[in-house]
Amino acid sequence: MNIRVEQPAVEVHDLTVSYQNRPILWGVDLTLPQGALVGIMGPNGAGKSTLLKSMMGLLPLSSGYIHLFGQPLAQVRARVSYVPQRESVDWDFPASVLDVVLMGRYGKLGLFSRPRQSDRDIAHDCIRKVGLENLAHRQIAQLSGGQQQRVFLARALAQKADLYLMDEPFAGVDATTEAAIVDLVRELKQQGKTVVMVHHDLQSASRYFDWLLLLNQRLVASGPTHQVFVPEHLQEAYGGKLTLLAQMGELMKQGNYPAREK
Repeated sequence: MNIRVEQPAVEVHDLTVSYQNRPILWGVDLTLPQGALVGIMGPNGAGKSTLLKSMMGLLPLSSGYIHLFGQPLAQVRARVSYVPQRESVDWDFPASVLDVVLMGRYGKLGLFSRPRQSDRDIAHDCIRKVGLENLAHRQIAQLSGGQQQRVFLARALAQKADLYLMDEPFAGVDATTEAAIVDLVRELKQQGKTVVMVHHDLQSASRYFDWLLLLNQRLVASGPTHQVFVPEHLQEAYGGKLTLLAQMGELMKQGNYPAREK
């Protein structure tokens, strides 16, 4: 693994985030290394999406600070790309696949500048990488859920960032799209990029990630996956839900039921 622990991509210190005076995240301290595929896991309501949104400056902090590459977000925003949950987007907005992916280039353009041919070339290349080259001019509202997720990923790739924050990129996609996303994020890692991803599937965590972060409003554990993905940490994060999750996983294996559509 080409992970650079001594040069953190993300530093979080004493982070507390509240909503209507109720803490969602409480006293979180952690560092995430550069060049890692990082999974953020925990039960519903654990604060996983809240942590990503806080890194992107989308939520006010009650206490603490977050540094990316050793600096506040404002100083390195061009190096950071964010892929929100698909459900949080108005997909009826009248834009084509190419229009959306070109938005990933806006941070590289000057004020009021129009995309150059080089920007369009990059956008088309990213669309090709996610397998949507035949749909470049299709309206995003006409796409399937998996295709929409690929558009978001292509937009993130077009930004040419160093840190990618992805909020549940596998939610509601088929197995083919999930495999394509995994291949792309592994390619990003090979390029020295850092990918931080909210994830729910315990069965695939140890295959996908080389660094794991377990949350349940507080930080349960953060570190190399083989050190974090152990029964005592999982029990602390998931509590009684862990037994049910394990039983469901075992039944899926015994019955050979697919986890999602092929």
